[in-house]
Amino acid sequence: MNIKNRTVVILLSCIAVILVIVALLFPYNKRLSNLDFSIVDDNSNHQYELNEELSFKINDSTLISDKKAVWYFGNGDSIVSKGSVNYTYDKAGKYLVTLKIDDKFDFSKQINIVNGRRLTARDSITKIFCPEFGYVGEEIVFTGYSPSSNNWYWEFGETGTIDSYEKQAIYIFTQPGIYTVKLETDKTKYPITKVIEVLQLYEPFKEPEAVDSSGIVLNDIKKRLQTIANLGARDTKTYREQVNYLKNKYICNDLSDVVVVVNEEKYNDFLSYCQGLHYLEGNETIIEDVKLDNIKCFKQINITQKTKNKTK
Repeated sequence: MNIKNRTVVILLSCIAVILVIVALLFPYNKRLSNLDFSIVDDNSNHQYELNEELSFKINDSTLISDKKAVWYFGNGDSIVSKGSVNYTYDKAGKYLVTLKIDDKFDFSKQINIVNGRRLTARDSITKIFCPEFGYVGEEIVFTGYSPSSNNWYWEFGETGTIDSYEKQAIYIFTQPGIYTVKLETDKTKYPITKVIEVLQLYEPFKEPEAVDSSGIVLNDIKKRLQTIANLGARDTKTYREQVNYLKNKYICNDLSDVVVVVNEEKYNDFLSYCQGLHYLEGNETIIEDVKLDNIKCFKQINITQKTKNKTK
């Protein structure tokens, strides 16, 4: 066998060995990728406390049944075990808990150990935390507080039955109203209550009351003309103010182009009518009614008026 052929044989042999190693390790690595562990505290208050026994549980111990497993607790202590272990920390602080498999593969989680305290009777007093009001159709969160309680029974006052068994409950009201929320636990003698007001998400639409805009305009013009009629002949200032007000607000043409029909038989242009009403009637005229051909920019106004003891 020449040197070239020998080199090829050696190279193929190396490749075969590598493939065999990969084939053996790949399923192992794939299985270990599913490995995980949880940490459970003894009093179930979701705090890892000083001098509290903690349980470190592997989710599937069969994954390492034929492997070497060592627990490292981040403070120099370790335990060799292929299954779950219990451990108690005697100093508060943050620790990195590591599960090492065959001295090759590490699975780590950080844990914070806090200074715990013994539960007292006050810790058994249950409290309800929730908003004072909410809206129909929205999710409202109700949270119960009682570190020593394990069982929770919520009634939200709408169904007449127990609505939730969770420490933190979410409820959706279907009707507006004022509801008394009740919470009982395995530590309460009588229910704890909290009042919540539930409002409509959208207020019912109310049609706006119709406004008689034409009546407002007619009454305004009638009032202004009556003011002109009541003025003394020498009060020209107020007279001009009233006439200019009517012109600027309701009339788009010259005052002399607006027709005034008085009691359906007499005729004047608007300017002449206002002058006569002011200077000639002598405070004896009463404006009874006003009608317009058009509310905006009127060109004709029909006026019903009277004087003492007769109609003009």
